[in-house]
Amino acid sequence: MTATTGGKRRGGQYTILILMIAVIAGAIYLALRKPVLLVDAAPVTRGAMAVTIDDEGETRVHDVFTVAAPLSGRLLRITLEPGDKVLRGKTVVARIVPAVPSFLDQRSEAVGQAQERASLANVASSRARAAEARAERALADRDLRRIQALNEQGFTTQAALDAARMRHDRAEAALVEANSAVVAAQHQLTAARAALVPPSEGGEAGAGGVAVMAPVSGDVLRVVQKSETFVPSGTALVEIGDPEKLEVVTDYLSSDAVNIAIGADVDIDRWGGNRPLRGKVRRIDPSGFMKISALGVEEQRVNVTIDIVEPYAVWQRLGHGFRVITRIRAWSSADALRVPVSALFRQQGNGAEGSWAVYAIRKGRAVLTIVTLGRVNDEVAEVRAGLQAGDRVILHPGDTLSDGRRVRERT
Repeated sequence: MTATTGGKRRGGQYTILILMIAVIAGAIYLALRKPVLLVDAAPVTRGAMAVTIDDEGETRVHDVFTVAAPLSGRLLRITLEPGDKVLRGKTVVARIVPAVPSFLDQRSEAVGQAQERASLANVASSRARAAEARAERALADRDLRRIQALNEQGFTTQAALDAARMRHDRAEAALVEANSAVVAAQHQLTAARAALVPPSEGGEAGAGGVAVMAPVSGDVLRVVQKSETFVPSGTALVEIGDPEKLEVVTDYLSSDAVNIAIGADVDIDRWGGNRPLRGKVRRIDPSGFMKISALGVEEQRVNVTIDIVEPYAVWQRLGHGFRVITRIRAWSSADALRVPVSALFRQQGNGAEGSWAVYAIRKGRAVLTIVTLGRVNDEVAEVRAGLQAGDRVILHPGDTLSDGRRVRERT
């Protein structure tokens, strides 16, 4: 009876000891076990995908006509404003009148006065020579008449008559020359006096002038020279163009331009409308140019010209020189296996250095998965191997996440 009681006591002690060991082991397990990690996740899907080349662009009228001053003179104030309509050959774009004479300094005025006095003396001298020539011609006329009368009576020879006629013709020519010299001297006097005209007496707005007409019909895009001023020949005055013939020009990096094809679809975004405009690439310049970026880096750029294929009524408020964002589609697929780019990271170690990887969620655990990618844009990447449609991947995987870690999606 005593032995039985002692055996029961020892059996109970063993049971308590086993329970205590189990409790301690459970506590240690719970203490060392990592808690479930809350994560954000997204599915791997199939659908349309496109890769675009994006850059800033600027709108411009296809044909811009710059109206220039046809001659030097004083430009009157241009009354046209940007946006005004003009008609070819009918609308007066600008008016140029003769320039106002400049002020004479003391030396120039003295030179001009001396030239005026010299011209007056030249006129007087020319008139005296003209009077002398008239007297010589009168004498030659009388001599010719006398010799003609004597020749008719037979008292003189034919040679004497011919000599008298020659002297008469020579006197006539000398008189014509003397009269022309008088006219020339008078013109020189007029020019000398004109050089002394003060500014207040010349260059009136209505004195002559040329009206510059619009070379084409369209809208005034820019008034280059608005105020009244003196302009030399060839000075740009006004820019005219047709706002309905608008195009977009974007300078892309040369490394991106080689991936752009003529006729490629373009989305023209951030132009101010509710949706992007549709466009097509019309021209890619065959030569590039160097441009300094905002960070001071030298970049080789190539101009790409894009036509807007939307009706004018949709973008009629878009004007010349406006800033837009162009997105040229370099590649597209209607059925691509897509994974969010925020789930991708570069694998380190395990013999797969540099490979793209994701954490896929399988049976409540994060499973490190190596993937093979194709095309990539700003939002999704094309998956060629490693994942299937419907798989869920963890977004923005952090350093606390590891292969096999228990996870739960955050609601």
